Formats: sequence, C-alpha cells, structure tokens
Amino acid sequence: MKKLIYALFFLTAASLSENAMQTDWSGGDGVPGPVTDWGNTYDVSSQIDGSGGTLRLTTILAHTVDEDFDGAVSVRSADVDGDGDMDVLGAAKAARDITWWENINGSGTVWTKHTIDDFFDGAMTVDAADVDGDGDIDVLGAAKAADDITWWENTNGSGTAWVEHTVDGEYDGALSVYATDVDGDGDMDVLGAATYTHSITWWENANGTGTVWIEHKVNGNHRNEPSAETVNVDVDFDGITSVYAADVNGDGEIDILGADSGADNITWWNVMDQEEGHLISSILDAGSVSSWETYSSNSEEPAGTSVAFQFRSSTNASSMGAWSDTIFSSSTGLSGILADSTRYLQYRVILETSDSLNTPVLNDLLFTYNLLGIEENTSGDVSSWALLPALNPSYGYLSVLITVPEPGMVQLVLYDIYGRIIAGSSQEFSIGTHSVDFNDLAEGVYFCVMRVEDYTIIERMTVCSDNL
Repeated sequence: MKKLIYALFFLTAASLSENAMQTDWSGGDGVPGPVTDWGNTYDVSSQIDGSGGTLRLTTILAHTVDEDFDGAVSVRSADVDGDGDMDVLGAAKAARDITWWENINGSGTVWTKHTIDDFFDGAMTVDAADVDGDGDIDVLGAAKAADDITWWENTNGSGTAWVEHTVDGEYDGALSVYATDVDGDGDMDVLGAATYTHSITWWENANGTGTVWIEHKVNGNHRNEPSAETVNVDVDFDGITSVYAADVNGDGEIDILGADSGADNITWWNVMDQEEGHLISSILDAGSVSSWETYSSNSEEPAGTSVAFQFRSSTNASSMGAWSDTIFSSSTGLSGILADSTRYLQYRVILETSDSLNTPVLNDLLFTYNLLGIEENTSGDVSSWALLPALNPSYGYLSVLITVPEPGMVQLVLYDIYGRIIAGSSQEFSIGTHSVDFNDLAEGVYFCVMRVEDYTIIERMTVCSDNL
C-alpha cells in the first residue's frame, strides 16, 4: 500500500506576515511542501526559499513615487544627492518637467520632489551621468518641442542647485538621450535620437567638462560617417524613438543601438576604432582688423578621413571666448563666424581617420582680412602715410606695405622682441604703395619702425616657422 504523507499548510489572514513556518517536509529536506491556497497575494512556488524549515512567501507591493506627474514619459534611477541610496528621475511631457525625487529614508517609501527644469518644452527622456567629471551625478534631457538635447550640472553635488548647458539646441524632434563614453577617452559623451530628422547622433565631450561638444551623426548624410558602421539594418529610418549604447559584439568598444517605430526596426551600429587628432594654433595677432574676409586650406583627405576647422577671435588675447561651429569646407567666408574689429585669431584643426593606414594631411591655411590702418604707437600726423603688414603672421619672412602720398625718403628699421636691430633700409619712394621684404627671419615677434621726416610709425608683426 502506497503511503502518502502531507504536511498541510493552511494560509489564513495571519499568514500575510513575512514568514510562515512549516514543521514537516514531505519530500525531504530542502524540498518545499505543498501550499494549499495562494490567494491573490503570493508569487509562484519557485520563489519560495526551501533551504530550511522556514518558507518566505514573496509579496509584490506597489510604491508610488509621484501620482501627479502630468504626462510622465521617462524614468531613471541614480544617486543624485550622493548619500548612498537610489533616487528617482523623471520626465513629464505635458508638465514640461525634468524632476528628481529624493529617497529620504533610503528604503524608497518616503520621497521629496525636486524640480530641475519646469519649462523643458516637450520633455521626452531623462538620463543621469557624471557629464563634467566632477564626481557627482548630473542630469540629461531630450525635448521634442524645444528641439533640445540638454544637461543640467549638479553644481553643489546634492541636487539642489542646477546650471543648464545645451548640447544641441537645434536637434529637430529630440526624442531620446543617453550618456556613455562613446570614444573611450574616459569622459561622458552624449547620444541622441531625433524623430523629425530620423537621425541618431553622438556628441563628443571635447574638453571633458561638458561645455564644448563636437557633433558626429551615426546615420544620415554627413561628413564624419566613418565613425560608425551600420550592422544588419535598413538605414532609411522613419520615426526614430530611442537610442542606447552597449558593447553588443564583445570587442570592448561601445556600440550604438536605436529603435525606429516608423520602419519597425531595432538597429545597432558598430563603433569602429577611430583616430582623431587636434591641432590648436597659437594666438595670432593680426593688428588693426576691420573685418575678417575668408579662410582657405590646402589638405589631403584619403578615403575615410576628414579635416575640419573651428575658429575664434577676440580683442583680448587672454580671453579668446568660445570656438565656432565645426566647419568641414576647405574655404569659406568668415563673416558671421568671426566678429569684425577683433585683433586676435586662433584656429583649431580636427583631423580624423577611420582607417589606421590612412591619415589626412593639412598643408597650409590662409586667412584674408581688411585692415583699419595704423592706429597706435604713432607720433605726428599719419593720415596720409601708412605702414601695413602684407601678411600677419607670415612664414619665414616679413613683407610690409608702405603708402606714400608724396615723394620722399623713407627709413625702415626692423627690431626683434629684445630690441635688437635685425635689418633696415633707407630709400626714396615715389607716390603710391610699395612693398619691402625682410627675408630669412627666425620665428618670433618683430617691430617694424618707419620714419618719414617728423612721422614715426610702429607696427608689431609675427613670423612663424615656414613649416605649419
């Protein structure tokens, strides 16, 4: 006769406690005994701890963080205030809010709301990362109506003081944002998805502090597409909704993922090893500039490589200001890029390659600008006489232009920065504009002094190495 032994365990109202004791194991030690009534409270039997005489019955409880967050569309968790427990972040489209809730007791049952931005129009996604590398959590957001990819700096580290920084203020239909180190340089870059332009983009954190960004489009028509290749995907996206990043192929590099509701696509891009170099020029003194005209470059760009430029100018060499947008053209007008009447110029060359066997080469770079004429370091009336640099800076030599309103003897003396006489000339000039060259000069700063009867004019000029 088969003998059946059951240890009956009846669930009553009292069994809603955390633990319930079973005194006998019908199937032997470690085998859960029968439970006759699960009711509506407990999970599947595989989640019962059967290692001893105590059965732990799993209960799933809902905890509301905020029940009045109008149009909630996105949520993340991070330790925003740095106190060691997890806080909650959210984006609300209807309320136009980016908000975080402080985990007051560390157990997620008591929350205090902190609004980061209450007018982020069309807020769609929120994310959290240390964007500026200062050791605390910052917050990122994507706003569809405002076309913004934005991050807010956690200035005091406790999440109660924020400074807004724009990554891209013209990202048409910004729908998703995600922060990760795309280029592997140790700082946080930013990924975005834009539904109206059907694009996936990443912005390089160029200075590591989140104040200078370089745009790289992953899909679409752009110059630096070699930074990523599409894997098993139709790139004609038609309604991008989300972007994410992870090492999909296990090569140790971050790959990029996207979701496209219009094309019913889930896509990932293999971010290949990409080499990039930056060349930042010294600050060039152009003298008395009326307006910046053009720049032109001579470069070699094999397949998979590119040469791009950024510029900035200022009236104060110690405060040059922000860089211009990245320009991939080999020549263009500088109007609207550099402000008029700014004396000092600096440029940044960005060299990129996706092929370790190919490299771009920049041979030379030429700027043209209009001069106001000599306005300083003069004595006497110089309204009709003028001394101008033909090119400043120049390379290996100096060429000066002399404007002569009447025939006369003109003396030119060239000094180095230490006040030593390097070269000189004295000759009669006829009416008109004449050029005088000083050749075989070392790199450095020079002062050219022109004397005509009672007039003295001084102009500072720069000579650079003849190798760029």
